[in-house]
This record gives sequence, structure tokens and C-alpha cells, in this order.
Amino acid sequence: MIEVDEGICEKLGKRLKDVQVLPQKFLAEDFDEPSSRTSRLSSTKSQAEGLNRTAWMEEQRRKEANFRFYLVAFCQHTKSLQGIIEGEWYRGWDYLERACRRAMADDPDYFSADSVSRITGQELRRILSDDFDPAHSTLDRVEERVKQLRDCGQCLSAQYDGDVMNLYRQADGYLHGERGVLELMSEFKAYSDPIQKKSFLFLMFVSQAGIWKIKDPENLKVAVDYHIMRIALRSGMTKVGGTLERVLKERKEVDAATDTEVRGAVQEACDLLVRHSGHSVFEVDNILWMMGRNCCFYDHEPICGRNACFKEDRCTFIRSIVYDCPGKCLFDGACLGSLDEEYSKFWETNLYAEYY
Repeated sequence: MIEVDEGICEKLGKRLKDVQVLPQKFLAEDFDEPSSRTSRLSSTKSQAEGLNRTAWMEEQRRKEANFRFYLVAFCQHTKSLQGIIEGEWYRGWDYLERACRRAMADDPDYFSADSVSRITGQELRRILSDDFDPAHSTLDRVEERVKQLRDCGQCLSAQYDGDVMNLYRQADGYLHGERGVLELMSEFKAYSDPIQKKSFLFLMFVSQAGIWKIKDPENLKVAVDYHIMRIALRSGMTKVGGTLERVLKERKEVDAATDTEVRGAVQEACDLLVRHSGHSVFEVDNILWMMGRNCCFYDHEPICGRNACFKEDRCTFIRSIVYDCPGKCLFDGACLGSLDEEYSKFWETNLYAEYY
């Protein structure tokens, strides 16, 4: 049994009201039309330069959208991935993004449908290693990821002329409808998750970068992964009883149907958190994800209640959120896990999945 507790969602939402989410570094590029500058150009030469600039910006948008489409497609369970890029140590998603962007910097067409359709495990390990030596990569589940990427490249070539922007155009910018973005994306194996975690993550990136304008933003959802599940269960946003409570606390394996049920309830709870916080769905997504990677991380006890912070020098949460941290999680005192040890024993579902 699992149900959503709106009272807890409202209480936690109020904790978020005065928190400011900083723009993500890799989404800060200017993809807007340089219309104000172009409109003032009067000479033939300047007009030509303005048109060239507009065409260049359009091409950058297209490449960024396709890059994000492939990057998110094989981003699941990145716990093993870590290393040093340009003198800085990164893990998980942070390493994945920087390493792949480095590959695209060397070859702007690296993440094209044609290239991705033929990618090999050896090549994937090569770009996801500190020194481009495949033997030094920490990436796991390589063949699984290769299959996902190839399927995306091949399907994108067959149905959308190799360009994810054509998928957006076909859906006319709507998430739902006769053939909305979400329905079209679900036809790719990597994006076939019933809770649509990867789809919403991809939409967050292209929307915040100003590349896609979603015409029905009320249909956007938080991209539910294991970090966000952990927070929702421990905080009491979602209440679990019966056999499922024991299964989650003991980290026993669950089936796909149970996983979908739990993540569906967490997504519903996040809808309420968005409503009560006054933040956008993307801002709440970032807050919860960063909180799960720092305060409520899987490698240590949650930093709340009697557990003081010990990682301020490497905390990415306080670097991403404007928050005067007192050395405890933002939800401390309102989250049930910070008040009751039994709630802090909850874990995300234990399932081998390609979705998150």
C-alpha cells in the first residue's frame, strides 16, 4: 500500500518558498534569437551578418538538443562513473555530461544520428575515461547503453531525418495530444519508461535552455529517479505500509509493477510539492535531485536530525541553491525521517532498470 500525504507535501513545499535555484552551468548558453541586435542592422553587409548569426544560433540549438537527447538516453544508474576532467574530480551525471561534451568539442558532429547508430562499447568507454583509454573507464552496463544509443540513432534517422528537432515540430510543441512529444519519445526504447523519467529530464534541459517552447507546461512532471524516491519515502511525502514497507526498508528486490506504482505515487507527491512551493517543476526537480545527492545520499546516513553535516567543502547542493545552510538538510524538522528513525530507514525501490 502506498499513498500521498498532502499535508507533508504542503509543509515541505513551504520550506522551499524562499529558496532560489541557480541556473545550471551547461544551460546558461544564450540560445535566444539575436533579434534586437539584428533589427538595428541597416547595411546589406550587416543584414547578411545578422542572417548568418541567426542561422548559426539555430544550428547550435539543433546540435544541443540532439546532444541532450542521446546523453539522457543512456543515463541510468551512473553510480560507478567517476574520474578527473580538466583537473576536477566528478562522479555520476556530472562526469558523464562533461566527458561527452568534451567529445563533442573535439568533433561537433560526434553526437549525430549516423555516428551514434554505429557506436561501439570500446568507443563509449574511450570517451568516458579521463585519458581516452577505454581500459581506464569506470562505466558499467556498457552493452546495455550501446544498444540504447544505437536504437535512438537508428530510429531518429528512420523517423525524423536524424534530428530530434523534427520530433518537436511534429508534435507542434505539445506534450500531450494525438501525437504529443511524450508519446513520440516513448517509441524509443531508452524513453519507454511508464513514469517517463528520461523524457522529463530531457524536456527540462531543452526547455530551460530556451531550445523548445512547451505549449502545455502544465503537463510537465518531476523526473523521478532513485534520489527523489528516497527523499519522498523518508520524508513522508508518500506513506507506505504492509509488506511493501518491509521490502523497501530491507532493500529487497521488487518487480517492475511495484516500481512503477511507487514512482507514480512519488511523482504525484512532487506535483503537490511544486504547487505548494511556488517554484517551477524544473526548480523543484533540481532541489530534490541535489538534496538526494548530498543530504540524503545513499553512501551515508541522512544529514538531518542528530546527524550534522560533514561534507560542506564538497556539497554541490549549496553551490546550486541560494540557501544559508545551517549544517542540516533543508527539510530537517519537517521531514518525518529527521524526526523518526523508522522513516530514515526507507530506501528507493531495488530493481534492475534501464529507465533511471
